[in-house]
Amino acid sequence: MMRMIVAGLVAAIVALGAPARLSAQSDQPYLFDLLKRPAFKDSWDNLFRRNRNVDRWVHVFGGGGNGVSGPAELVAADGRRFLSTDVCKPHDCADNQLFVLFTADGSRAWATLRHKDFVQWFGNPGPVERRLLEQRLAR
Repeated sequence: MMRMIVAGLVAAIVALGAPARLSAQSDQPYLFDLLKRPAFKDSWDNLFRRNRNVDRWVHVFGGGGNGVSGPAELVAADGRRFLSTDVCKPHDCADNQLFVLFTADGSRAWATLRHKDFVQWFGNPGPVERRLLEQRLAR
């Protein structure tokens, strides 16, 4: 019975277009784990490979370098499921934080990089993706 109530609440939230957290953070992989999966790595590379205006630490992290990250969150919005995750520059998290949003299967990605004085967007996020990334920025 409780499962039916929870499932109904999640369905109602998704139907309204509001993002919903779908599982506990501890159940989710970290960004460095996701980047070991080919679909997620390809999406990451498509965001940053040819972009000369992204900080070097982002490229280094994508190649297996260091970064500080937490577990991904499975979220839903507008009837779609995403993995929302983040990483920041080692020893400089306050001024260099990257938020990444993947489709649940890893086939697409969008990101925003928060610097001390400005924010950069990657992957041309649509309204739903942008709203989810903005919510991460606001935390």
